Amino acid sequence: MNSHSGGRHGRNAKQLQALNPQPHHESSAQAAAANSLQLLLREDQLLMQYGLTESRANPDQVAFPYAAALLQLDEDGEQSNGNTDKGSSTKDRADACLQEVEQRLALVESLAVKLSRTRPEAVAGHLLRLHGYELDGTTEQEGEAAAAPAATAVTSTTTGSTTLSSIRDRADRLERQADVLESVASRVDCSLTRGLSRMEASCTKLERVLKLSNTLKSILRLQFETNKLMNYDLEDQRDLTRAAASVSVLEELLSQAELQQGIDVVEKMRPEIQSTAKQVRESAARLLQEQTFTKTTALPKLGSIFQVYFHLGELPSAVWNAVNQAHAKAESLSRELFNPVTLVNLAEQAKRTAKESRLIQKKLRQIRAEAAQEWIQGMTEIALQVRNMQRVLARKTDPVSRQLFVDVVNTAPTPPAYAEYVSRDINSIFALFWARLCSSLSSILGHILLQDGGKYAPDVAALYPPVRAAGLELINRLQESLPSSILDEAGTTSFAGILGGTATMDDNFLEWNSGQSAANEVIGDNPQAAPDQWSRQTDSNHAAAKASSQTYTTGLSSSSLSTVMNSFEWRALQGSTKSPTGLFGLQQAFVEACTDRLCAPLKYMFPENIQVDDDGVAINAGFHLLPSKYDVQRFDENIRQELAFADPREGGGDLTLVTMVSDCVVTMTSRFCELAKNALSGASSQRDGYIGEHWSMSDSLQHDRKVIAIVYTLAKYLRQAPDKTFIAPYRPTVSSKHEEAANLCKAGLVPGLHAIEKMVKSTVLNPVIRALNRRIANVLARIHQGVYIDSPTTTDGEFPAFVQKHFPDIFETIATSILSKFPPEYASYMASAIASYTIYCFISNSMLIRPFGETARLHITQDVSDLELILEQFVVKYGGSLTLHDVGDGRPYAELRAVRQMLFWTGLEDMSKSSQEISKLLLREPWMKVVRPSTILHYLFSSAPKLLSSPHHMKRVKAEDYAMSLLSTDGASSEGEDAAWINVLTCCDAYQQRVSSQSAAGEGDARIPHVLMLLGPELLRRRQRN
Repeated sequence: MNSHSGGRHGRNAKQLQALNPQPHHESSAQAAAANSLQLLLREDQLLMQYGLTESRANPDQVAFPYAAALLQLDEDGEQSNGNTDKGSSTKDRADACLQEVEQRLALVESLAVKLSRTRPEAVAGHLLRLHGYELDGTTEQEGEAAAAPAATAVTSTTTGSTTLSSIRDRADRLERQADVLESVASRVDCSLTRGLSRMEASCTKLERVLKLSNTLKSILRLQFETNKLMNYDLEDQRDLTRAAASVSVLEELLSQAELQQGIDVVEKMRPEIQSTAKQVRESAARLLQEQTFTKTTALPKLGSIFQVYFHLGELPSAVWNAVNQAHAKAESLSRELFNPVTLVNLAEQAKRTAKESRLIQKKLRQIRAEAAQEWIQGMTEIALQVRNMQRVLARKTDPVSRQLFVDVVNTAPTPPAYAEYVSRDINSIFALFWARLCSSLSSILGHILLQDGGKYAPDVAALYPPVRAAGLELINRLQESLPSSILDEAGTTSFAGILGGTATMDDNFLEWNSGQSAANEVIGDNPQAAPDQWSRQTDSNHAAAKASSQTYTTGLSSSSLSTVMNSFEWRALQGSTKSPTGLFGLQQAFVEACTDRLCAPLKYMFPENIQVDDDGVAINAGFHLLPSKYDVQRFDENIRQELAFADPREGGGDLTLVTMVSDCVVTMTSRFCELAKNALSGASSQRDGYIGEHWSMSDSLQHDRKVIAIVYTLAKYLRQAPDKTFIAPYRPTVSSKHEEAANLCKAGLVPGLHAIEKMVKSTVLNPVIRALNRRIANVLARIHQGVYIDSPTTTDGEFPAFVQKHFPDIFETIATSILSKFPPEYASYMASAIASYTIYCFISNSMLIRPFGETARLHITQDVSDLELILEQFVVKYGGSLTLHDVGDGRPYAELRAVRQMLFWTGLEDMSKSSQEISKLLLREPWMKVVRPSTILHYLFSSAPKLLSSPHHMKRVKAEDYAMSLLSTDGASSEGEDAAWINVLTCCDAYQQRVSSQSAAGEGDARIPHVLMLLGPELLRRRQRN
């Protein structure tokens, strides 16, 4: 039967191929559809056996035989398998067969549809003929008989053309193929699902086995580590480090989920492990608490303790706990010092121990300095603990992971108490500790300064000098503990050892030694004789390490003061207005207290002269009252007492405090000057309020002179205070530090001296100088009353001497009745200003004389010599070491000497020279450099034509008034030069107008106007350049 069915299967396949021809040019989709159909036919051979694939077969006739065959096949299969279900009925099997038949019929219908699409004339031809349509070709029977050849022929004739029916056919074939593929995929998916389920079951079993294996391994590891842990001695730091590593492993194992499920073996070991871990932590905490960190032997122990906490995974928390403990200890020390009870005890102790009542303050300063030293010792130890702890963290690494401990701490989150201080400059552990400590110190000081309404503020402020000095010592110690580099700290250089060691690993701080430093001494002579000491520590190296580490605990070193002042630690401790941390509040309180003590005597200075009249009304009876000599001397004592706070021996402070105290003294000086200014008579605003008749001082000037004498005494105290405070007590063994402190004090007091000088000059000296200069100018105005008119000599053959006649008595009177009453410094200033003004005024007045004959030149020359002699005696006698050559930077005296040469200059005698040549000759003269432009310009007017009016005539003022307008009564000479040139220019313009309207210029040198026009701008340019 199989062979028969196989033969029919081949024939039916050929028939299907005839019904569905596949030409060579057909697309791949059509070929796939044909292959799918062939696959279906191969799977169900009954389709061809019963003719279900033939189009002419009747479906009802072929369906029942096909169904019977299926039933027969099912019965045969059941009997062969021996699994016949006797309970199933024939009807059920028939229904199943009919359902299968319906599926086959659906397949046949699909094949019929396909046939109708490929050969529509074979299906609907007879219907078309019934409606009268004739079909081309043979009859229907012939067409049906020759269906396969005809189809092949039609397909071959339509090669390359695409019809709608062919496209639809391809789509249907693709759809059927998709259904087939979907069924195949579903079957494959079911197979894979069943395989996956079996695989998952196997994997689950395997996972259980692996989990159980890991649990057993963890238990074995737990037992092993527990046995190791029991053998460690927790008192030994090396065993403690190993125990910490084991505890870390055990805690990690116990934290696993599989060991927390109530395993009996694990639960028996758990309490013992937890107890041992607790003991390890307690031992590490105890060792960390006991270490002072300042001793050389403690630093390696500190590194091993950190190694313990690193193994436990608690290094950041341990470090920050240690920092918190250090901060709490430092805060406790600060509260103990800045406490009302402590302040009262210090005062009572000073009263008990002082031998005399006048020595109580001195004793109190000593006791406060001792208390500050005790406080700073504790603070230094705490700060060095944190600093050394940071250094160990920065140098220590884990030997296994090679992870730097400081990186571990920095990676962990910063505690909230320190997080607020983190910034670009504050990022290390010690910096955060120091910033928080300074902030806490500021809070403590602020509280006690305001406690009970500021009752304890003076006593607290008095602690600032010793506390500041102690703070500088603390910062100095911290700066000394910082090496410049790692190699500097190791005390060696990097080079290779004989057997591979390197001296770069030497670390005296952590007591790590490679032995290369000692080996180098032998290598120089015999390199092979050097032993390999790279892991052994010699006695010499240990001694060197100990000596190097002692620098952290001994006294002050050579750290420069500028380095300390510029360090972050000092800036944070000192504080500022923007960041008032540390001692800033205490500093402000000290400055206020110092200023109050210095200004306390000011309330007794210059009181108003209040008297009561007959009616009982208070009236001002005159000038302010002046303080006594003893009242003024109090300032000297107060200034030296306050400056003594900066003296370590006297005040317990430091020498850098001198600038701050000097500022307080300057503040007091400014207030003193204000009081002195208010105590003046106010006569300086009056024109002749200071000078009476016969060149005598008025009552107002005598009162004001006494006031500035008191101010001068204060200035003298300021100048003497540095030497008396810092130099005189230590002679003859004066150190460079005291000399530097004295220099700083002098520089700090300079603003106070300038304030005194400015007040005295502006309120008294300059008004006196102006009044005297006006009197002198009035005397010099007599020059224009015909003194220098050409006239014959007197009977004794001498010219009348104007200066010798008037000025000797005047200057003598000024010197004896006025200048001698003032302090030498002020008298020298006044003599210099008067002499300078006298010279300029004499020259300006004499140059306005016109005409200027030979006799007038000789007369003026003689007066110049007399004036020089008189002023020289005047300045030397009452100007101290000042000479006439030094007055006004030497310019007045140089111009006075140049006038002699100018009077006898002969450049105008040659009438053939042009005005340009005369101007050049004048500019080449050496005396032109020191002569004012107005002097030479006014002198040239004496030789000018009459039509060229003099400057004072053009201004229509007197010659003496014009000369005074060129000068300042304070002695300045450059104020009127520009105005003088404008007047000269105006005169030259008027001359040009007059010459143009008249035929002749009159007597005189006509070149002078042009010379003036050429000379004036160049002289002014030179003067401005100089």
